[in-house]
Amino acid sequence: MIKSKLLWKVIGLEILVIFWFVVNGAYVSMTHPTAHYLQFLGVVPLAIGIVFYLTKTKKWKQFFSFQQNMSFRTRILFLSPLFLYLLIILIGNKGVHGSSIVDLVLILLTQTLIIAFVEEMVFRGFMLNLLLSKSYKVAVLLSSFLFAFTHSLNMLSGQSVANTIFQILFAFVIGMVLALLIVNGQSIGITIAFHGLNNFLQFTSPVDANDSLLINYALLLFLSGSAFYLWNRKSTLSVSQHQISS
Repeated sequence: MIKSKLLWKVIGLEILVIFWFVVNGAYVSMTHPTAHYLQFLGVVPLAIGIVFYLTKTKKWKQFFSFQQNMSFRTRILFLSPLFLYLLIILIGNKGVHGSSIVDLVLILLTQTLIIAFVEEMVFRGFMLNLLLSKSYKVAVLLSSFLFAFTHSLNMLSGQSVANTIFQILFAFVIGMVLALLIVNGQSIGITIAFHGLNNFLQFTSPVDANDSLLINYALLLFLSGSAFYLWNRKSTLSVSQHQISS
């Protein structure tokens, strides 16, 4: 069982993320920004707050360090599915589309330094770190579930129920893969970079989402296999003790 104090901390983090994304949604509804990077300004204060917290508490190294006794070959083995995943999306989406190079760069920076940074720090950083005091299985499953649940907010923007359910399932599996990478000694910087690139490719895709359903289902199976492997693989630091804080 999860102690009530720990549970409330986890719930508090979930509410914090939901609050700021709802605020951002309200901002977009009122201002109707045309530029992509302006559509996420409502989340910037939360990103700044996280940066301030990590700087004040000097916890950058705690979250962004790698497991030291892992060989380069093993690290590449862990990360190769992410590279392959991004390559498949890039090919399946027939490249990227933007009004200009500057526009593409701004989209990439927005998705990586704001959205991916916030979501990864909350779910694969703070939340996972808190739950590891129970067990890595509880930490991975619960943080991934709450990460997936947050994506239900997309229905507020008019997304269909069917697409939202699939996105929630997809987010849960991706959340498991990224959480398991952290548990197996990888840096959260890797998950932030992957998350940002994934979002970038989705936002700049010239292919309609309904035209790439087959690819999405194939990627879901591919990620599920990766999660299964990482779940069963015993890390030399099984619960990343170098990340657990008091």
